[in-house]
Order: sequence, then structure tokens, then C-alpha cells
Amino acid sequence: MREPPRTGRLNPPRVRFAPSPTGFLHVGGARTALFNWLFARHNGGVFILRIEDTDKAREREEYRKEIFSALRWLGLDWDEGPDRGGDFGPYVQSERLHLYAQAKEKLEAEGRVYPCFCGVASEARAAQDDEPEESYSRAEQCECASLSPAETAKRAAARDGEPALRFRVDSSKSHQAHDLIRGVVTFPPGEIEDFIITKEGGSPLYNFACAVDDAAMQITHVIRGEEHLGNLPKQLLLHVALGNTAPQFAHLPILLNTERKKLSKRDGATALSDYRRLGYLPGALLNFLALLGWSPGNDRELLSLEEIIALFDFERVQKHGAVFDTVKLTWMNGEYLKTAAHEELVAGVRELLRREADAADLRTDSQHVGKVCELLRGRAKTLAEIVKANKYLFSRALVLHWDANAISQRAATRESRLRLADAQSVLRELRTWDRAPVEEALRALAQSQGCKAAEYIGPLRVAVTGQAVSPGIFETLEVIGRETSLGRIDAFLSVVSTPLPA
Repeated sequence: MREPPRTGRLNPPRVRFAPSPTGFLHVGGARTALFNWLFARHNGGVFILRIEDTDKAREREEYRKEIFSALRWLGLDWDEGPDRGGDFGPYVQSERLHLYAQAKEKLEAEGRVYPCFCGVASEARAAQDDEPEESYSRAEQCECASLSPAETAKRAAARDGEPALRFRVDSSKSHQAHDLIRGVVTFPPGEIEDFIITKEGGSPLYNFACAVDDAAMQITHVIRGEEHLGNLPKQLLLHVALGNTAPQFAHLPILLNTERKKLSKRDGATALSDYRRLGYLPGALLNFLALLGWSPGNDRELLSLEEIIALFDFERVQKHGAVFDTVKLTWMNGEYLKTAAHEELVAGVRELLRREADAADLRTDSQHVGKVCELLRGRAKTLAEIVKANKYLFSRALVLHWDANAISQRAATRESRLRLADAQSVLRELRTWDRAPVEEALRALAQSQGCKAAEYIGPLRVAVTGQAVSPGIFETLEVIGRETSLGRIDAFLSVVSTPLPA
């Protein structure tokens, strides 16, 4: 098989991301979208969003909405698409059925396809519109290609609707194709056999619809995951049969877990929305996804979006699998937290706070959340850590779930309770509740009693935070505020009222 000509292409390049709304957007799909977007932006091209929604049985409206929101959250904008329009629309497959019907008629008229009456079982194996269509062995293939015209007509007349259609493939020939990442890819004789292009009833399947749409939208480059490599010769055969100008293809390395097995739901979070809920910043996740199979060189890892766009090309995309390492992602996110815009942190943390079961009891105003973010941006790795591990900073409650071990270590003796009461008395006298006067007052108290400030800070930290460890106590007290801090000390001394022997 020879590839169809590549002349007459539009300049600049046109690429597309074509998800199916049959599930939440996977990180693998997000990586594919990102690489398409980077290629378009690097080359001054056009990035198109196309929705492949012909699998009505599995499609959900919530999945469709999530595709749009997830891409926007990641910062990937599209130049043409269902909500933006363009000269090559519509951009939803279910609105392009007339184009598939026209292409089918051409293939039927030229004898390139034949009816298949094998039924639902074999048809279903090729019916996953967002998955690669797997070939199956000749022994399992139907024999409809060898039916006489009379027998074909007889079987067709006995059916209520139109049968599935198979595309004829000369299985005695090898097929070669050029991949921008892998070079020349050869498929030996017998590997590509007759394959279904439309289901019973006429609905188009993945390879057929893609070939029709890519040609009609004048797509110049198809950039997708390695799992679609087996679809390459099928789509090129369809382009030849339809007289299309074929795009160039680039198949990205598969995503692996840390055990170097294919990344799956069993590995934990895999949807892009999962990482948003876990408190990862879109910039950090985008940086991380860009490095899954591509390298800027010189072992660089933290790059601005502008740098990634400027450096991106296929020459640095690897062939072997890319490991999705959440430890590395979390480290990278921590680095992004340190320098992220204040407004981004506040918006992200407030979004997570609103999802908490006790959201009504939390302080979620921008001013207070901003103070917490600035206190913790250098310590936390994710926004979720800011919320989950530091709930005491947002809670309005005076009675906390004081940690028993923290009490035992820092605030269980009579002496520690007395020091806590003394600290409270000194703090009540402060006219200004800021870090500096709080620190000055507590250190002066310790000095007057001939002891270390830590002997006051320990029980104070437990009473106010419920924990033995927290950010700097003086900064923490400032963020929590006067009334809440003093009220928690009162509550602690009252609720946890029976000290152990000194």
C-alpha cells in the first residue's frame, strides 16, 4: 500500500483533538490534546476540537461538558470547534452523518466494501468509537465477502435495516506508512484484514468517520496515542479509496505506571478532573504532561508555557513508553505553588473548600483564604493539602478535635496548662494582633519566667491548632485571629480539663 499524495495542503498546519464523550477526559487524552495544541502553537497552526459522539449507548452529557471544562482549566484553547464554529464545521460527528453517507455510497459504487451479515457479536468488536478497532484472526472473520450476488441480495432482503459494511483489504500485501515519531512502520501481509466501516443500520465506526472528517476538515497532522498505531493502515487505505489527501501521522508513546505497565484506573486518579479535585495547579500538570514522552534537553523539568511552545518538536518525542510518576508530579506542583499568582491559589483553595462536607462552618472569604495560602505556599505540595491538613486554619470552631498524642507530648502536665493560661493572659492584653507583637509578648513572658519560649509555644500550638506540628506559631496565630485563638485556648482549658500528674 502506498500512501496517498500530500499535495494541496493548507498552510499553516491544522491539527485536531477528537475525544468521545463516553467517559471523563483521561490524562492520556489530555496529553494528546496538549501535544496537538503545542504543535499548532509552535508552528502558527490551527487547533481544532471535534466531538466524536456516534456511540450513543455510552455517551453522557456530563462527559461532554467535562471535556470542555477540563481543557479550559488546563489552559488549552481551540481555534475551531462546536462552540466556536469555523469554516469546516459542523464539529460534532452526529451532525456530519450526511458526509459519511456520501462517502459510503462512493465506496459501494466502486466495489470497495461489501455487506456483512454476521450479526451483533462481530460488529460489536469494532464498535468502540473512541478505542482502536482491533483486528481479529481470519478464522474468526466472516465469510460474507465470498457470498454470491444472489445470496447477498437474499440476506439483505431478509433484514429490517441495512447490514454492516466491510472494507475490502488485499491481505496478501504488506502495508507501509511513515510516522513522524517512529519512522517507517511496516504491517506484514495478513495483519490487516477486511474491517467494518459502518455498523448495522449505517452508523459509521471510528476509522471510517475519522478518515472522512480529517479529509473534509483538511487536517494536516494526526497526533494521537500509540494504541492507535494499528488503525494507521486502515485509515490510509480509506483515504486512498476515497481519493483524499492523507494527513501525516505521529503516534505518541503509551503512558505507563511506575511499574512500567499501561496506566489504568487501578493506578488511582486517571481523569483530568481527579487531579483538579486533588488540588494540582493546571500549569504544573501541563508542564508535567508535556514531559511525558517529550524532552526539552539539558535535563530541564520546570519550564514556562512560553518555553515549552518555543521548544516543542517531534524530534525530541521518544518512542518508548512514558512513566506517569505522581511523586514527580506532586514535587513539581509544590514548586509551582511557591511562585503561583496569589489570585490563582485563592480561587483554587476556595473551590476545594466549597466541596468540603463542613463547608458551612469554614471561613472561605478571599481575604482570609489568601492569608492561609501565603502562610502555606512554601510548605504544601497541593491545594488539597492546604485544605485537608490545615482545616484548623479555616474552621470557625473553638472546640477542636485535639490530637491525643499532641496533648500527651505538649500539653498534658499541670505545668504546661499553667503556662498556657499565662500565655493567654499576655495575649489578651495585646492591642495589635500581628506576628511581631505576638512573638514579642510570648518571648518576653518566657524570659521573665526564666525558661525557653518553646515551653509556652508547645501547649499553645496544641490548643489553637489541635496538633503538635504547624507552621510558625506566631504567623499561625495572626492568621487564625485574636477571637478564635483566645476562644480555643479557653475551650481547651475547659474541655481538656484533667491534667496528668506533673
